[in-house]
Amino acid sequence: MSNSKNPIVKKGLQLFNFLKKTYQAWDSTDPFARSAIIAYYTLFSLPSLLMIITSIASYFVGAEAVQGRIHTEIERFISKDVALAIEDMIGNVTLENDNWITLIISIAALIYGATGVFFQMKITMNLIWNVTEKKQNFKRMLINRAIAFGMVLVLGFMLLVAFVVTLGLNLLTEYLGQYAPEITIVFAEILRLLISFLFITGLFAAMFKILPDVIMSYRTTFLGASITAVLFLIGESLLGYYFTSSNPASVYGGAASIVLILLWVNYTCLILFFGAQITVQYALIKRHKIIPNKHAKLAHSDEMAALNEKKKKLDQDRRNALRLLNNPEEAPKKKKKS
Repeated sequence: MSNSKNPIVKKGLQLFNFLKKTYQAWDSTDPFARSAIIAYYTLFSLPSLLMIITSIASYFVGAEAVQGRIHTEIERFISKDVALAIEDMIGNVTLENDNWITLIISIAALIYGATGVFFQMKITMNLIWNVTEKKQNFKRMLINRAIAFGMVLVLGFMLLVAFVVTLGLNLLTEYLGQYAPEITIVFAEILRLLISFLFITGLFAAMFKILPDVIMSYRTTFLGASITAVLFLIGESLLGYYFTSSNPASVYGGAASIVLILLWVNYTCLILFFGAQITVQYALIKRHKIIPNKHAKLAHSDEMAALNEKKKKLDQDRRNALRLLNNPEEAPKKKKKS
């Protein structure tokens, strides 16, 4: 049997071509520059973003528990120093003020800062999904900020759910540990990995569903989010090993925590954008329905309309030329000079 007829080889070639096409599409969107932009906005959005998320979740389970959870996750993904630095950021953001006008301005500035990263993420997602907004005005800007703030609320709600589930898991493992401690440790690690996967998948699914100006099925959304979550967990493990073993920010001294945040967000966005491109390419191959919503249009729709108009004019000129060729007497006569 030849290699071309071997189903394993055929599937391998299809996968290679799919990944090649995905990489080319990913590279065409200039992902490194886009990731750097979002990392920059994240640095300034982080205090406001984390304060809002903490406020939402702490309303149900307490501020100290939520901040402890955030500290643990950041320490696990990046480093202990970064976790402490971010904890200080949250503590330095305050809205206490006796002047209600100043308080309103502070809240507006807080929301505006917290939504900056998701606002930039929305722009990049539209580029990946090859759509653009029909109108870009102040009203649309406010709507986009509201959508970005919706992502902040989703993130806060998901953090709350993850906290409750983790708390339940800890109680369960403590109970089971009394009877089979060794098996319980393995069982707990598997469940924690599963919870992390479900949490990250849900977050990416929310991003894919809310941020880009497209309408697509939940099947496509969750499939792409699941693939992106797997890539994210693999990438974060490699990043964690890289940060731990090489300590790339050590040469920056006191600014090391800031550099690590920028590096982590930058690399994470590269993974996220590649996962989004996989979602788009898979939807194209399977012909899943993905269309712009009422506020958007295909990115090249204006150029295509102009090309169609030019084609119509060329066709009309060609018909006129053929008609004059067959009937030369219809050609307009030149006026004689007096």
